[in-house]
Amino acid sequence: MKKTLAILVLILCFITPSQADDIHEFEIDGMSIGDSLLDYFSKDKILNARNYDEFPSDMKFRIIDIYLENKFYEGVQFYYIPEDEKFIIQALNGRKFFTNIENCYTEKKKIEKILSGEFDNARIDRQKKLKHLDDPTGKSTYTATFFNLGSGGRGSVTCYDWHLNTGNRISIGVSIQSETVSNWVDSNFGIN
Repeated sequence: MKKTLAILVLILCFITPSQADDIHEFEIDGMSIGDSLLDYFSKDKILNARNYDEFPSDMKFRIIDIYLENKFYEGVQFYYIPEDEKFIIQALNGRKFFTNIENCYTEKKKIEKILSGEFDNARIDRQKKLKHLDDPTGKSTYTATFFNLGSGGRGSVTCYDWHLNTGNRISIGVSIQSETVSNWVDSNFGIN
């Protein structure tokens, strides 16, 4: 039985105790790596979701955003193999938005503490604030903590501070990635 990783950012942090380091055992809003997106969304919704096809990558995975109603997160980002007709989830990232970066950092610390207990055998890597490569102006930043699992894959919690033409957009992301996706992201989305 899959354990539930359900973190209600800003209001409540809750996680079912597991002390397991298998990335497939964790869920975000009831969804996990290995599940079919078709179990949660229509094929039309999946195919018409906002995607990142215009960003540089080798397209080994398609990345899409689906916004949720009445869920813990305001939106979830999914990775799946473009040719996969079952739309099997390879990675997912729950997101919640903030009005200022300090609130994001406060929530990040709370979530890190919970994940440290859940991923008890993980190697933890904390990054300093870095410039986000998708922003050509160099103004957008992110700060991440990674939980690298011995069984492959990783979990992470990241604060993003986007400086867009329309104003700042601050969010937290709680992510679960298969080992294959982690390696692909680390290779600059297959273009290195």
